Parts: sequence; structure tokens; C-alpha cells
Amino acid sequence: MLEVIRSRVNRVFRDQAKGDDFCELSDDVFCFRERHTSELRDTMYEPALCLIVQGAKQTIIDGRKLALSAGDTVLISHHVPVQARITEASEAAPYTALIVRLDMSIIRSLAAEIEKITGGLEDIQSVASEKAELALLEAIDRLLGVLEDPLESQLLGRAASKEVHLRMLQASHGGMLRALGSPKSPANRIARAIAFIRDNYKKPCQVGDVAAAAGMSATAFHQRFREVTGTTPNKYQKLLRLQEAHSLLSIERASVTHAAFEVGYKSVNHFSRDYAKNFGMPPKEARAAAS
Repeated sequence: MLEVIRSRVNRVFRDQAKGDDFCELSDDVFCFRERHTSELRDTMYEPALCLIVQGAKQTIIDGRKLALSAGDTVLISHHVPVQARITEASEAAPYTALIVRLDMSIIRSLAAEIEKITGGLEDIQSVASEKAELALLEAIDRLLGVLEDPLESQLLGRAASKEVHLRMLQASHGGMLRALGSPKSPANRIARAIAFIRDNYKKPCQVGDVAAAAGMSATAFHQRFREVTGTTPNKYQKLLRLQEAHSLLSIERASVTHAAFEVGYKSVNHFSRDYAKNFGMPPKEARAAAS
């Protein structure tokens, strides 16, 4: 079944503009390729299912290393900072991944029934990987087939996506997703806290305010936040600022001063030090390298 999906994805790339290694099949489904191995780099994962279609990569979250290869699925329940690098890729066989973004409305509608089926919530992680189960691969294949036809996509896309979400929730590594379906679960509360930080990342971060947004005591919140994201709220906010600044410098070609102030820094020197520590080069060099 993985080979069938790989053939579908390769056909999508062949049918689109030559040389483009990113393809959006819908608002919530996309695939991308990388043709070369890479060094370890900081990035932010979003809530999604990732299927490794070809090649291999390594992901590290809070010191926990995941070695991912073709046929592995990664379930990501929250926006979390990680380090990642491509470990197997070439021009002839690029690293290829398929991403399905999570639809929380579907998760919530299915979660109560899934809990009855599975008998509860086991030890759970915000980034978890396992070899893809056949039922999940078959659901992904059906979704891709539906998205290939505009009429079927319009009429059947929601149902096909719902089946994929069902298989994610039933997966052996889907515990955190099942927890997200409960409004009062710690997983759901931390998701609200992350949303609060992301909405206010340019402003000073007061842990008490974030804990209140999550409906938790400051002590319980701090512990749970670290368990889910692998970092502290203040460090999380800093990473968000730096990631956004990186986009401003490398994509929009903004000046270093503009990028620093735009993401909430009060000092350009402070920003430059944090940026160099995180990305391994000063922001001026990063901006120049993107030109």
C-alpha cells in the first residue's frame, strides 16, 4: 500500500510545474520533497499526520530522538519546537513526506466514541511515531484518490478526511489525539495555552496569564507544558519569535532591525545574539544567504 501512495504522490509532482518540490492537494493536505541531506535545524511542527513516503529523517524533541524512514507515520498533537534533519535523500530518490493537518472539529466529534473503543488513554506524547498500520494507509490512499478529482473532492473530501482522522485516533500512537478530544484534559488545556502564546507572542509573556488561559494553576501548568512541548513557556515564545524573524529575513528580505522589532524584541543586539545562538549564524548572514 505504501508503494501505491508513493506512486500517487510522484504522479502529483510530475503533473505540476517542473522543479517544484512542494504541492498542495487541498487546504489541509500537502506533500513536499527534499533532494539533499541536511544538518540538524530548529523548526516548529504543527498538529498533523506526517507519512514518510520515501527517504529518512531524524527528529529530536526534548532530547528524545525519533529515527523516521519510509512507511513511518508521525502524529503531532500540538505546535511543538523540535530539531530535525534529513538523513536519506538524493536527486534520484528525494526525501518525500505527505502531511495531513489535524481538523480539531473532527477530532472532537470522534474522540468520545474512540475512548469507548480503546478503553481510555495510555501513556501519551505530543510527537509519536510508529510504522503505518494498513488501515491508516488505506484511508490515506482513499483520501488522495478523492482529492485527485475536483467533484469528488467537493462532495466526498470531508468524509475521506474523517476516515483518516478516525484511523489516527485508533492508532497505537494516537493517545494524545484522543486526549485532545476532551475539553478538560491536560492535553486540551495545553493546546489552549499554546494558542494563547501564539496569538500574543510579540508581547511580554506572563506565565500566570498563560496558565489562566489554560484554566490551570501556575505550578501544574508549568509541568504539563514542559511534558507536552519539551520546553518552558518563555522559551517557547522566544522560539516563535525567532522562527517568525527567520521568515521575515529569508523570505520577505526584511532588515534585521525591522525583523527584531516586528516580532517583539526591544533590542536589536539582544535579537542578534538569540538568533545567532538558535540558527548558527548572525541574522545579517542569514539575510544575505537568502538573496
